[in-house]
Amino acid sequence: MAQWKFPSNGHGEIKGIGDSGLETFRGTPIKSLAREICQNSLDAGTGGTVKVEFSAFSLSPSQIPGSSELRRVFDKCMEFWKNQKSKKTKDFFDEAIEKINDYKVNMLRISDFNTTGLRGSKKELNTDWTNLTKSSGVSDKGGTAGGSFGIGKFAPYACSSFSTVYYNTYDNEEVVASQGVSRLVTFRDDDGETTQGIGYFGNERNTPVYESIDLDPHFSRVEAGYGTDIYIAGYRFSGEDWKDDIIISIIDDFLGSIWNERLIVHVGEQVISKGTLPELMSIYADQITGYADKYYRVLTSDKTEWFETDFMNYGIIKLGLLIDREMHRKVAMLRKTGMKIMDRGNISGYIPFGGIMLIEGERINTILRKLENPQHTKWEPERSNNPIMAKNIIKGLNDYIKDCLEKLAQQSADEQLDAEGVGEYLPDDADDVKEGGKEETISNKVKEIEITRVKRKPNAGSETRGDKNEEEDLTGKSDGDVDDSGYNHGGGKIVNPGPRPPEPAAPHLGGSEPMPSFKEIKAEKIRVVCENKSEGKYIIMFVPQTSVSNGYLEIFLTAESGNYTAPIVSAALVSGKALHVSDGLIKELDFIKDVPVRINIKIGYSDYCSMEVKAYGNKI
Repeated sequence: MAQWKFPSNGHGEIKGIGDSGLETFRGTPIKSLAREICQNSLDAGTGGTVKVEFSAFSLSPSQIPGSSELRRVFDKCMEFWKNQKSKKTKDFFDEAIEKINDYKVNMLRISDFNTTGLRGSKKELNTDWTNLTKSSGVSDKGGTAGGSFGIGKFAPYACSSFSTVYYNTYDNEEVVASQGVSRLVTFRDDDGETTQGIGYFGNERNTPVYESIDLDPHFSRVEAGYGTDIYIAGYRFSGEDWKDDIIISIIDDFLGSIWNERLIVHVGEQVISKGTLPELMSIYADQITGYADKYYRVLTSDKTEWFETDFMNYGIIKLGLLIDREMHRKVAMLRKTGMKIMDRGNISGYIPFGGIMLIEGERINTILRKLENPQHTKWEPERSNNPIMAKNIIKGLNDYIKDCLEKLAQQSADEQLDAEGVGEYLPDDADDVKEGGKEETISNKVKEIEITRVKRKPNAGSETRGDKNEEEDLTGKSDGDVDDSGYNHGGGKIVNPGPRPPEPAAPHLGGSEPMPSFKEIKAEKIRVVCENKSEGKYIIMFVPQTSVSNGYLEIFLTAESGNYTAPIVSAALVSGKALHVSDGLIKELDFIKDVPVRINIKIGYSDYCSMEVKAYGNKI
């Protein structure tokens, strides 16, 4: 007869309420539950669309297998820990005892379909069944499968007032099995032995029961076919809005899986599928988290541009980019199953866009899976056996996004981009992008780096200064550190233009009288866009607040400790007219109020940099 058994710890380690596995998910229990469940079901898929159901119901305590024994265990736990100063253990068991004594116990059933089920229930080691029910920190998944730490199994317990879950499966090897698992604390049993704190509801030697336990009166696993059921006893979040948090979490984390029709989820009577996404986006518009509404626009817009490459020979990645003034400048990074790992930012500070990267290649999925943290929400290169290689791969993904975005912005026509508010940043006739698809690789060749002392100019602090933060965000780094000696360590060489000599008025017109005192011209808008960083090509767009004749622009490279005269090699209007350049000044300019002036410049600096632009002239 099946019963609860809590094995002895052999007078060894005492297990408390703060189990590290459960604590991992206590901060975001519902989101973590939905994420881990759907991930595991996708990993167990047999082809076609995986279906997952979340169904809430209630039972009387007597209908829960072994409830009377479990009630006595709660009392023993309370007795064992009664002298502890911390109230955390006492509070947990006070709540557990109260709820198990109530006339109804809230339950949540989670079932999947079109999966293999939990195979290996009749074996003792390294099977789907034992890794879920009797293992800690064990995972035998490989390739593109999601879990790699073996702690995702704790997510359902964090949602249980009893920290108790019942498993039920009908696997595709025609085996039916069920078992309860309770992850509590050490207590002293009837024989005086201290326990491990983990108990199993099953047969002798803590083996499963080889028959189905269908706790939901409206559901039968065998009739439903192959798959797995997880019953959370004493479900903590069973209020009237219990469905909303699960739905929002699934849309956020599995938008890609649902869009690609790899996953359909039923939460109560609500279906989450590709067909219902438009309705759900409308219903939950004010509650959606994680930019799911933005990414949905990327997936559905006919203006989204898709790129595809065999990334570093590690496998195919696909990138969809949408330029739109309402976008959030982030890219959702999705693994092959369609689950989102993170929102990648620090891509561009001036182009409004949103994107989705689908990482589809087997090898690149395997590499990145090993870098994921236990919550599967970011990549950490230090987890790799080769952190340098891992950092280079992550940097390569970021660079690919930036290159594709720059290519898209530069190749798009002004008419198309003006609708998105980007046309004003771009030239009328942009040159072809020569290094749009390049990959940056690590070279064994040692290059000599020449550092030249440059002239430092005090920071003017003018309100017409370009937006340095936007340029920093473009590269994800600052423009190079400048120490107290005045040397720039940004990786490029800045030429020292030397002292600035006095100028006569209009020398190109033969003037000989002293130049009249020019006044600074305020800007309505300034934009500086990098066109080709290795060649030092930039585009400057300046909109004056005042009309000016015979004016000039003064360009500085900006750093934290000061400004530096820009080493301008050449400058020309986008119409093609060459401009006179001297000591960081672009001369012979006429400004008309509120009319943009667009200038192509080339500087002697081979990396991204922030610039300050100031204008001077005689008012008309």
